[in-house]
Amino acid sequence: MVNIRLLCKCNIGNIGDIVDVDKKGAKAMVDAGDAEYQDISVINQPMVSNKVTRGETKKKKQRIEENPVERTIALDTKIIAQEAIINGNEPKWLIIKKQRKTDSNIKDIIEGNTLIEEEIIFETQEQNQWQCNKCKAITKSKEKLFYCESCNRDSTFKQITKPINTKRWKLTHWKDVDINGTEMGMTVIYTTLVKLIKRCIVFEHDLLYEIFALWIIASYKMEDFDSISFLLFQGLIESGKTRGLDLLRELGFRMIHTTGVTFPAMCRYTDNYQAGILIDEIDSKIDQRTEAGREYLSFLKPSYRRGSVYSTAHREDQDETKEYANYGFKAFAGEHGGTDQALRSRCIVFRMEQAFPDIPELRYIQEELDQMQNLLLNYRFKYGAPQPLPIDFDLKGRDRELFSCLIQTAQHIGLDAQHIIDFIKRRTTEKIEALQETDEYLILKAIYSLSTRPKVNQSLLPDDAPEFIKYSSIASECGWDDDSDVSKKKRQRIGIILKKMQLKPKRMNDGTVLPTNNEYNISRLDNLYRRFYVV
Repeated sequence: MVNIRLLCKCNIGNIGDIVDVDKKGAKAMVDAGDAEYQDISVINQPMVSNKVTRGETKKKKQRIEENPVERTIALDTKIIAQEAIINGNEPKWLIIKKQRKTDSNIKDIIEGNTLIEEEIIFETQEQNQWQCNKCKAITKSKEKLFYCESCNRDSTFKQITKPINTKRWKLTHWKDVDINGTEMGMTVIYTTLVKLIKRCIVFEHDLLYEIFALWIIASYKMEDFDSISFLLFQGLIESGKTRGLDLLRELGFRMIHTTGVTFPAMCRYTDNYQAGILIDEIDSKIDQRTEAGREYLSFLKPSYRRGSVYSTAHREDQDETKEYANYGFKAFAGEHGGTDQALRSRCIVFRMEQAFPDIPELRYIQEELDQMQNLLLNYRFKYGAPQPLPIDFDLKGRDRELFSCLIQTAQHIGLDAQHIIDFIKRRTTEKIEALQETDEYLILKAIYSLSTRPKVNQSLLPDDAPEFIKYSSIASECGWDDDSDVSKKKRQRIGIILKKMQLKPKRMNDGTVLPTNNEYNISRLDNLYRRFYVV
């Protein structure tokens, strides 16, 4: 009786099982290297036999004993991702597999005394492949098949690979590269990327090139972040705004330039493909005054957080809704940067001025751009996940939400992120200074000064606090009590600003006042004081 010993788990047995060679699928396992012939009488013997056969010498026997054959055994293989690529100038599917393997022998595997290693394996496959369910032959066809030419009979077919859309986003020209080699590494790739960006676009200062580069790299690890930031290129005509979006499309992960793309298509891009969205001329597309603009804003504003969903009514079933996952990297370009401050607060703003970079058109360095995109796709599958920031990390609130992905990426590829943290703090300081120049800040500061509450976070007013504050007192505290036209306009805006801040005024016989003895206004003012850095 001839048997085989299984070297990996499969549908006919587990690792180490002895199976009759005549069993269905057994010979195929041997041909594939997943099993080996084994005599039933030596089941308990080591995989490398020391028996001296006819014609062998004792010297050969001794050599075998001293140098046993080492065999790597594949325990299991799992497909973890599929990516459309360009390979050999043809669109193909890159199949990414994770294989667990070991150098231990069968006995150690069975007893659980084995060291298991994981390896990422890349394979390329043609698009539009179908497998016959009868003879298992694979045929390439754009249409579904019903007749197998290999076994010459009617059959059902299983689709192995889907067709590839080459127009949706720029496909990577794939090549398997050892990015951890002696002359390569993510820090080297990062430095090269920054230099490449500097040749293609002009920013205000050098740190913005690094932030731009980190944002591109982070797009390849989108699923590993809790929140991400948007980019906004703001400037006059011919200032390089669109060039920023073009670079993101060339280098980023699944970046789709949405010029000419309908809103429903954009929803499907993020939901079905986790694609990045690039929107040019944002001023004309995102406007609260139009229904389409409000629809865009409802989709975009929460999409910086993982798990965000955009819901709409189902077109066919009136009782159902349709949900689209909208989380993902997004970038915008416009002269004013849009009119919605909430969306703008989620953006890292690049203020663009007319300038002429070294590379007038990206087509002159297309090969360099393709090579860089390929290195970054290698990074996506060969590097592990970036580690989250510690709970006590020196970033809070919106700054943490916006910049955590960039800092995590910098640390992941071996960079010191302190200069980025310093940039964030300077940005926050500038933001505070800008807020303190607004009428809103002056009005809130006046209200705070007129109130005798000793603590901002106190839930109830002290006994000596005023029950209300007159608008005229606020105007006087702000220095708007003279007869100039400017002061008159400022006084008129007090009520508008307080209403915009969602505070509840009250009309009295001698004028409008702001009640400070109700819990709603107390809570609202506390929040506004913190938001505008009054205290």
